[in-house]
Amino acid sequence: FFFFFFLMIRRPPRSTLSSSSAASDVYKRQGINAEYGQYGLRCKREIWRVNLTLSNMRRTARTLLTLPETHERRQLEGSALLRRCHNLGFLESDKDQLDYVLSLTVPDILERRLQTVVHKIGLAKSVHHARVLIRQRHIAVAKQIVVTPSFIVRTSSERHIAFAEQSPFGGGRPGRVRRVKAKAAKKKAAGGADDDE
Repeated sequence: FFFFFFLMIRRPPRSTLSSSSAASDVYKRQGINAEYGQYGLRCKREIWRVNLTLSNMRRTARTLLTLPETHERRQLEGSALLRRCHNLGFLESDKDQLDYVLSLTVPDILERRLQTVVHKIGLAKSVHHARVLIRQRHIAVAKQIVVTPSFIVRTSSERHIAFAEQSPFGGGRPGRVRRVKAKAAKKKAAGGADDDE
């Protein structure tokens, strides 16, 4: 009976949208550290995800460049795409043409990840340390704790990156080890005072 009941329960269909696209020559390429070691990536999927984002932006830019400059769609979508690239920091503010979107590379996007930005502003000793701090809920962007190292930081919120208020690094409650050591020291001091009397 249980078996038939189990067969009757259907799982909802999975989404057909992909968040990354794998390279066709996955096993032929060099390791992840050879190309992008300075960004502290966990696996190649993180590069594939960036490649997918980049290819979508490039495809949109190529499509818009085929339209005449006075076309309404090119003006609306083109300005929206450029504004998004400027807000996310992929392009400098003086680069305001669609041709610059086509020249974007993977490192341009990897530079805007929270993990890289935390290391560059000096909150972490290395990119790997930055990843650990983010995953352990020590980093906040505008007082909102972010636990995703691949979070793309906007240029407007870059100056609001700091240690979270709840974090021991940000003036919050001390960590477990420090609390245990303080308790032991307090107990030792109390025990030593009793011995003197």
